[in-house]
Amino acid sequence: MLVRGKYALVNTSLGEEGIKEDWAVCIDRDKIVETGAYDVLKQKHPDHKTIGDGTQLLMPGLIDAHTHGAGLSFVQRGVTFDFLENSLLDFETALDLEPETNSILNAVRHIQNGCTTIHHNNWSMPSDPNEIENCEKKIKAYESTGIRLGFSLGIRNKNILAYDDVNFFKTLPPDLQTETEYLINIDTEAAVRDYFDAFEYLYNNYHKGKVRILLGPNWVQGSTDSFLEKVKARADELGGLPIHIHCLQTPVQKAFGLRTYGKSLVGHLDDLGLVDHNLVLGHAVYLNQLDIDLLASMKASVTHHPSCNLATRNGIAPVYAMVKAGLNVALGIDEKGINDDEDPIMEMRMIYYLHRQAGIDLTNCPALTPFDVLKIATINGAKPTGYEGQVGVLEPGMQADVILVDMDEILNRPWVSPNCSIATLFVHRGLGRHVNTVIIGGTLVMDQRKILTVDTEALYKEVKEQANRGMTPDQIHYRDLLYRIKPYYQKWYNSWLKDLEFTPFYNMNSRY
Repeated sequence: MLVRGKYALVNTSLGEEGIKEDWAVCIDRDKIVETGAYDVLKQKHPDHKTIGDGTQLLMPGLIDAHTHGAGLSFVQRGVTFDFLENSLLDFETALDLEPETNSILNAVRHIQNGCTTIHHNNWSMPSDPNEIENCEKKIKAYESTGIRLGFSLGIRNKNILAYDDVNFFKTLPPDLQTETEYLINIDTEAAVRDYFDAFEYLYNNYHKGKVRILLGPNWVQGSTDSFLEKVKARADELGGLPIHIHCLQTPVQKAFGLRTYGKSLVGHLDDLGLVDHNLVLGHAVYLNQLDIDLLASMKASVTHHPSCNLATRNGIAPVYAMVKAGLNVALGIDEKGINDDEDPIMEMRMIYYLHRQAGIDLTNCPALTPFDVLKIATINGAKPTGYEGQVGVLEPGMQADVILVDMDEILNRPWVSPNCSIATLFVHRGLGRHVNTVIIGGTLVMDQRKILTVDTEALYKEVKEQANRGMTPDQIHYRDLLYRIKPYYQKWYNSWLKDLEFTPFYNMNSRY
């Protein structure tokens, strides 16, 4: 198979040197075996089928390095956004789909917008007896779509009800204490044993082909130190398997670290030996400069979710400082994209424009370039998803994850200067709906905007039937319980915030 493009973004880390014209890649089975001028490769391989009409942009498949696998967004499921700590209660009350349906719909939404690799960070209650069964359903569903998958198991083995939940529990009235006591009395060691039993089963049965089974404790503040240390030890035994942890997503989480450890949560992770090349921090909005420098020096990664961070009122992560420090920053949509459609190109544009206020020196404060952003959505996502050195660039020996983007609207509607860089135009004007063709591991998964691995109309019908069933009585009871808890929960966290001090990385405005 030959895949051709009028333009090609061969390697986004090379800047303009990585852009080629009238280019093609030659694919044999699941690998790229040769790249070069299309005319040369076609003459050399006359019997190879050609994909692409010669007017399109050829580029590596995009990577969503952080999703939780929801097929429908929270808004579609009837939940609007607020501060994360408020939203966490609301999220628990949203209607849900069957595990397989969620995963297939999530994959389809990604593929339609040019994502060839995703990382699904799974959340479940500790010692869930259905953990393995539900995870298998999700993984097999993803496999059926053809998408490349990183799948991490995640639990909290403490602080289920709230951060510092033992002390929070004491603030509740007796009736709510009675109803929530089971969330406090967690057998933390049994939860860890059950977690690793599930991980080992899934790793031994599914860590192959286009699936990577990763480790993913949900939160630093939701994990005992011994749990985190065991995760790190097992990851190292398996050759440096990525470890995904949500960290410093909100000011309340920043306050938790200072109250509990007297330092940033990143500092606490470092004390435990987890800050290393295989650590991946989700969100990381409230990193300080010491955190950034430490993470960069240890070659760790961060997943950045610009729209999600705005939707859940987290703030703006200091991505400019991360990139300038050399920290590996990868894109994460987190089911909360600005367009509510899992469009990674729109998220790239959000990154491009959101992080332009790191200073006000007109001569010595360059902003992120389009290539910085393209790296975040391609090659930088390979490492945290478990595919470092295998995806993210169009070079011989790499997995054949390739997309073609229709350029007519980007270049010709109604006119664009020929002096504009293709990279700039793509980041500034591209949309997920411009993706025409998706090839994953050498398999044609979407052609002319049609998904070939899934009957999408039947899928959408099934989604509607499941969603229309509504919530179960147990879910409604749990929702009502959380609503009763919410005022105590808000008071608990508000008391933490009054002493926090902030010196922003970005100069957004001035009160005086």
